[in-house]
This record gives sequence, C-alpha cells and structure tokens, in this order.
Amino acid sequence: MKVLIAFRSRYGTTEGCARDLAAMLRAPSVRVDLARTRSVDFTPFDVVLIGGSIYGGRILPPVTDFCERHRDALVERKVGVFICCLAKGAHARAQLEEAFPTWLLARTFAQAFAGGEIRRARLNLLDRLLVRRLPQAKGDVSLLDAAALRALADAVNSLAES
Repeated sequence: MKVLIAFRSRYGTTEGCARDLAAMLRAPSVRVDLARTRSVDFTPFDVVLIGGSIYGGRILPPVTDFCERHRDALVERKVGVFICCLAKGAHARAQLEEAFPTWLLARTFAQAFAGGEIRRARLNLLDRLLVRRLPQAKGDVSLLDAAALRALADAVNSLAES
C-alpha cells in the first residue's frame, strides 16, 4: 500500500500537519503541495489523504480544484480528508462539509479536524487585519490537535493491516 498526501498550506500549518501525518504512517507516503503541483499520477497510490486550511470559512481553492479535476481517480481509491482551522465542534464539522464536495465526503473512510494556529509574524497585512477580529487571536495561537492526526494515521494504518 502507498499513500498520497495532497495538501495546500498558506502559512505552513497544513504542511506541518501533512509532514507529521506522513511520519505516523507505516506505509510509504508521498506529500504533494497543491500550490506547486497541478497533475498527479495516481497509479502507485491506494490511499489518498487530502488536506487544506480554512480561511474565511472556505478551503483554499487548489484543494477544491484538485478534488474536482481528479474525481475519477479519487472514486477508485480510499480517501481521507483533513482540515486545519480554529473552529471546533459543530462549526468545524460545518467547515469540513463546506470544504469538500459531497460526492467525496460520502465515500471517505476518515475525516479529521487537525486544529489550527495563527503565527502573526507569518501573516500578510490583509490577514493580520482580518485576524484582529477573531476573539481567540489576541496573540499567537496554537490549537493543533495531534490526537486527531494520530486517529487519521491509525485509520490509514488499519487499512494496511486488513
């Protein structure tokens, strides 16, 4: 079994989660940054994990584009999804459901909310202005959920065992 981890990260949080996730997998994996790659050869992959950051309630467009462009390949594989966002609970669930196409979510074997973070020094001016309006963003914030990533990795690892 081989795993593709396709992600789009704006400020590095989702990229870090993809890297941590790859380290937890027992199967070989390849990480693909969707900001740099438009085309993917799915032939060697049995499992595809797709992740992205939520900004303004929406996932970054390259993630949506990837899902729609590669629909035929994705429906033939086991797919898991994850998002990085500051929301929790029902709000995070709503953001995940808004982020990915319904046809994809209906067939995922795992979904994860990896949490999120704000590192003010990394933000561009516009994002700094937008973040000031968030109640939880008085300074740098890290709400990453290592247990959620571990659960996603465990779900992938269990596929390798079956």
